[in-house]
Amino acid sequence: MSEYISPSEFLRLRDEGLPLIDVRSPSEYAHAHIPGSLNLPLLSDEEREAVGTAHAKSGSEAALHVALELIGPQLAAKLGRARQLCRNCLHGRREINRNGKKEKRVLLHCWRGGMRSRALAWLMETGGFSVFILEGGYKAYRSFVRSELAKPVNALVLSGMTGSGKTEVLHELAALGAQVVDLEGLACHRGSAFGGIGMGVQPCNEHMENTLFEQWRKLDPARPVWLEDEDRRIGTVSLCGELFEHVRTGRVVELHVPLEGRIRRLLRLYTGAEFKSALADCIERIRPRLGDERATLCSRAVQSERFEDAVRDILFFYDRLYARQMDKHGRLRIFRLDMPQDDPHAAAEILYRKELSGEL
Repeated sequence: MSEYISPSEFLRLRDEGLPLIDVRSPSEYAHAHIPGSLNLPLLSDEEREAVGTAHAKSGSEAALHVALELIGPQLAAKLGRARQLCRNCLHGRREINRNGKKEKRVLLHCWRGGMRSRALAWLMETGGFSVFILEGGYKAYRSFVRSELAKPVNALVLSGMTGSGKTEVLHELAALGAQVVDLEGLACHRGSAFGGIGMGVQPCNEHMENTLFEQWRKLDPARPVWLEDEDRRIGTVSLCGELFEHVRTGRVVELHVPLEGRIRRLLRLYTGAEFKSALADCIERIRPRLGDERATLCSRAVQSERFEDAVRDILFFYDRLYARQMDKHGRLRIFRLDMPQDDPHAAAEILYRKELSGEL
């Protein structure tokens, strides 16, 4: 008989190496899923729509009848596919369990822990598996993620003007042993209007949170966690309220890097003939904030590949914006680190020493 378990126990067993099968439709899975899960849809997107239509028109019994008609001819193939997924997942890791027998335990979930989970659980039990179903399904997992993200943490928020190399400093801190969550890395965006250049496709909010939670749940609550100072929106990703509250209320450490060092960094990141079109598009998007005259000068500089002139003008705008925001929000600034040059490793060493000494 299958066993219903809590999200925390479900994730613990996944961490032990048990295969995790998500029986939701392909589109549900593609939108967002539990990291490490494998998709074995009980119903395709089209079949799920047909079942939903039957339910809306004729009720639950009619919907169940339609579902059985669709699933019935596929049962043998579904079981075979489930066995293959489990073998692939366990290969080279835990094909033999602690009792010396072949591992035949599996984790399952659907949206709410309902019919789809129960149906595949019955099928896999018939095939000899012991099945653990996520109580409340993926919906319960999402609630669990949000509740865990809301728990208090000792957040140190690294702030600084555009081009200060904050993300690289965080990476250096992580290499030294600090607890770091790279929000921009998870969002696949560097945060400013230009932050998407060269970064690829961003995840949706939901999947970014799921991926972030994999790091969050492993943090030591007795130690500080470093975050980068961000707006609530990072490109197209919006930080959930539970997470953004840590950024908003965390203790701020300010990093100051000379203007010329910041310009050189931004030239390395964002400029070059291959980025001209993207840069021009970004300038147009913030034209109302830059002002027509400055935006036009920046666009002309980019088109003539005078990238340093464009970066210098854009930084003039961003530096004033940063100063206004810091003054407006009146956040708790506990330390200011003035670096003589752009040196993320040296900055991280100073900050980590201060963390270990209890000065931060």
